[in-house]
Amino acid sequence: MFKISIDKNLFEDILLKKSKILKKDASKYWKKELIEPIIKDDKISYTIKQVDKLILTNGLGEDKPSIVIECKKVDYSTKSNQFEFDLGKIYEQKNIEIEEDYKDTLIEQLLKEKAILEESINKDALTKTYNIKKMQEDLSKFQEQENSYLLNAVLINIDKFKNINETFGYEYANKVLEYLGTKLLNYATILNGEVYRYDSKEFLILCFCKKEFLVENLKSLQAEIKFQRVFHPNRPIDVTVSMGISFFDNCLDKNEFIQKAKEGVILAKNKGRDRIEFIR
Repeated sequence: MFKISIDKNLFEDILLKKSKILKKDASKYWKKELIEPIIKDDKISYTIKQVDKLILTNGLGEDKPSIVIECKKVDYSTKSNQFEFDLGKIYEQKNIEIEEDYKDTLIEQLLKEKAILEESINKDALTKTYNIKKMQEDLSKFQEQENSYLLNAVLINIDKFKNINETFGYEYANKVLEYLGTKLLNYATILNGEVYRYDSKEFLILCFCKKEFLVENLKSLQAEIKFQRVFHPNRPIDVTVSMGISFFDNCLDKNEFIQKAKEGVILAKNKGRDRIEFIR
């Protein structure tokens, strides 16, 4: 593991993750340490030695600030004649004393990274809606809120999605999912709720609003989905959805709440699809 001494400003920038690349001039020392010759078929070529970690210090001596940091990759730039170390996460810190404003910035940066990580864990990568794990967590919280009597569930099932997949292919079936994800995210905001990818062809909206307002907006959503077809070079893709609604104040618990939304979808399918139904 290499130890590299750097100036205070660069050290703090790396500590605060403002800089993620460390550059070192390709001196004889670094060329000797990082360039490995390879002889194959009587020909000589070179490769760059990769290292997992670096020790970065601000000055020399055991009492100087230092960090042990991940090194994702080492590259060599012929243009600048420099080695470039692609830095990652910090494993260890020693003798770090930074001013209060830097501490605040560092804490803020770490909190942002934590929030981004949590968001990515809870999101469906394709549709950018929340996943079923997040839905289960949210539902457990929502049912305990004082306004839970306003809580509604809307299960949205894409009609004949298997046929869309088989006719237009996987890529365009995904475009249908992306289109619906965007549309539902917009409507979830209007309905004071969140939208979740429930399974391969279903989404779930959990929202807090009056029943009349909910139904009125779902009718608008239904019409928009049907009218705004998804582009395909051969012919536009017609999309309709069947929706099942349930109202938390009509249910004994969260399991019945979700089950009634599922039954609403089944009823909508049985009545010919492209419908909105609910079970009392």
